[in-house]
Amino acid sequence: MGRAWFSWAVFCVLVATLGCRAPSPDWNGTWKVNSSKSNFKGAVVAISISNGEYRWESGNSSFTFRCDGKDRPIGNNRTRACVKRSASVLDFIRKENGVKTGANHWELSADGKVLTATTTAFGPSGPVITNQIVASRISGSTDFAGKWRDTSYLQQHSDMTLVLDGQTLHISYPNAGQYIDAPLNGVDTSVHGPHAPEGLTYSVRLAGRREILTLAKRSGEALTQGSLELSGDGRIITESWWSPGQPADKGTFVYERK
Repeated sequence: MGRAWFSWAVFCVLVATLGCRAPSPDWNGTWKVNSSKSNFKGAVVAISISNGEYRWESGNSSFTFRCDGKDRPIGNNRTRACVKRSASVLDFIRKENGVKTGANHWELSADGKVLTATTTAFGPSGPVITNQIVASRISGSTDFAGKWRDTSYLQQHSDMTLVLDGQTLHISYPNAGQYIDAPLNGVDTSVHGPHAPEGLTYSVRLAGRREILTLAKRSGEALTQGSLELSGDGRIITESWWSPGQPADKGTFVYERK
């Protein structure tokens, strides 16, 4: 018995990089969100209109604008102009030093219950859609004014594929066309694919055979902390995330093996 215990201890030392917590092979596979078991409703955006001025407010940003077609300064030699094409369409043009660098297109559905906001960047290779939000109306009945719930994140992340080896975690979201190849040593890595937010990075660390800690940053600042936990039978992954310093206020996705 003593020799067996000693051999096991030596083995653990030799694989100190992952220790005796080498990740379970059950992580690998394709997974689908069970929305009824998840705790995520989507961010709420509020749009108000007063005396011809619009105001957009979300959890971490707000700005005001007028849709009169005029280029208005927004700092750092940049301008933004808004044009109201119709009661259901707003178009924004962003410029830097007078050169067009981006555009936003807001459009309401025919029944006014869905708002789609598409962001496009313009570069040497031409226009590229960098982000799209699809939101459902919570309040308000006409025009853009009211509260809106962003449902696009759930739709884009409803399916997930994981491939985990001894050094890297590969995560892909087919509905979003995005993927991440994150080293298991906590090094920040970019999110790849269309609509990936600019400056967004992701890092992971093993916390055991069935738990992975995650950290998302935007432009180097912590955005969300989280974890991936694999059930004992290998059939469920629970993803949790929260704002730094607010672990009691968690969002969760419960993924089931497909």
